[in-house]
Amino acid sequence: MSVLGLTCTRCGAQYSLEPMFFGCPACAAKSESGAAALTVAYDYQAIASDLNVEDWGRAGHGIWRFDALLPLRDKAAQISLGEGNTALMRPRAVCEATGLSNLYIKNETTNPTWAFKDRFHASSVSMARSLGYSRVTASTTGNHGASAAAYCAAAEMDSCIILCHPESSMLQRDMIALYGGHAFVLEDRFQYLDTLIREHGYYPSTTMTPMPTGTPFGIEGYKTIAFEIFVQLGGRVPDRMFCPIAAGDALYGPWKGFSELRALNLVDRHPVMHGVQPEGCNPYVQSFRQGRGDVIVHPDPSSIALSIRDDTGGPLALGAIYDSGGDATDVTEDEIIEAVRLLARSGYLVEPSSAASVAGAIKAARAGRLTSNDTVVCLVTGSGAKWPEVMAELADRDAPVEPSWDEIKARTGLVGDTS
Repeated sequence: MSVLGLTCTRCGAQYSLEPMFFGCPACAAKSESGAAALTVAYDYQAIASDLNVEDWGRAGHGIWRFDALLPLRDKAAQISLGEGNTALMRPRAVCEATGLSNLYIKNETTNPTWAFKDRFHASSVSMARSLGYSRVTASTTGNHGASAAAYCAAAEMDSCIILCHPESSMLQRDMIALYGGHAFVLEDRFQYLDTLIREHGYYPSTTMTPMPTGTPFGIEGYKTIAFEIFVQLGGRVPDRMFCPIAAGDALYGPWKGFSELRALNLVDRHPVMHGVQPEGCNPYVQSFRQGRGDVIVHPDPSSIALSIRDDTGGPLALGAIYDSGGDATDVTEDEIIEAVRLLARSGYLVEPSSAASVAGAIKAARAGRLTSNDTVVCLVTGSGAKWPEVMAELADRDAPVEPSWDEIKARTGLVGDTS
């Protein structure tokens, strides 16, 4: 067995591969900081002896072509909607704006529910089924819940309850309902989340860090982002990677994947990791600037980037930033909107939270912190099409109904064009 079990990320205590959703019991008993997150541990030597990396380059069964480095051992429990296999692309307008010819986006908008969350739930809900669960719950600002509901539908779960942020997109609530889930809009979501898990036997498909619950299995799906980038760059890793961060899983997941590539002796270095947040909600940035090991709570968070507007996060992503020699940086609302529009001009419609990574790279390039030799990857996590209200605010609507030919010419610059 290549999966050794669960390991505490703070004290190193080891546990079997069981449904442990409230962190490390040993830490909870002796630490004022509470329970630390658990992570899946593997026997990398055993994996390396039997690994055929060429198989990774073949488009396969969702994320499961990387199954040697995923926690699920029962292949019959695998669930896939065709997630993963997303493109690594150069966004023309962004490259022109930065002068960086080796800037790429990892375009996660092409996943089944148009967000990178599908990797998470492919792993997490498959583990739920393997562990005997028939009920799943999650808390969401939108993308996470829609994806959870989709994978619960694929797994034929008996019940899926999604607790939604009050500002979550109505479209995404409708998606949850169409997938067969139950969406409830609540200000205090964590109270009900805890009750569903402890008293009603629901499996929490939630973030890795216990806040108040944590699932060690979902983030393993995010590792496959790193594995795909490794394949797409011809067996190497980028120099720098920019990730939008809220709870921190979007950065820590790929970081763990890159670390495992090193553990397997497939690469001899890792990327410098940059976590990007909006100025109006930047707990990681403030914690990084203060050199803290924990993440502060940001009071009254505000930003157009709702998906990354969490008021705090877990220490693992912050530790990954330190260990990689990277940083946490914040961007203004105008910088996020500029990135949304530059990506759109390149042919990619993304939500503001996804564009934050690109905004961070643009800011770093303009400050002279990136060079033309750097290979830079920006993680773009979700589609703008799922946030129609936000897209309506950002779009320049100039399509009148039944316009005259003169109006068409005036609006498109055809006046005076005799061709």
